[in-house]
Amino acid sequence: NKDLVILEEDFNAVSDKMMLMTDDGSHGQQGLVTNALKELIEAGNQYDEVIVIGPLIMMKFVCALTKEYGIKTTVSMNPIMIDGTGMCGGCRLTLNQDGKQVTKFACVDGPEFDGHEIDFDEAMSRSRMYADFERHAYESTCNLYKKEVN
Repeated sequence: NKDLVILEEDFNAVSDKMMLMTDDGSHGQQGLVTNALKELIEAGNQYDEVIVIGPLIMMKFVCALTKEYGIKTTVSMNPIMIDGTGMCGGCRLTLNQDGKQVTKFACVDGPEFDGHEIDFDEAMSRSRMYADFERHAYESTCNLYKKEVN
């Protein structure tokens, strides 16, 4: 939504064409980034590469779209990084490179990868491993604000 938009002026300053999308339509156009990208491609715009940074589900569907059109796509897998040293294994990825499954770590081997090689379903499943813990930690922290100060 509009309240979550950051760096709009910065991106606009370096873009020939910027299309801002929000889920609720409170700023820019309502819809998914894949809608805007498909509209641009089908309008005849040619792209050498698409660079995608954001939630895993968004990157998955952008990569599916760009694969249809044969557009090189680089993704930033920083959303799954935890410690940034390669020690915890939380950012482990499976890539399909030349028909072979290869294991990489986003923090030490990336975080940028060829988006058409990433097993996004596995990455999303792994990213949900700590969802209960994170929700509990969030609720505990937020509940501190609700307590009365004496």
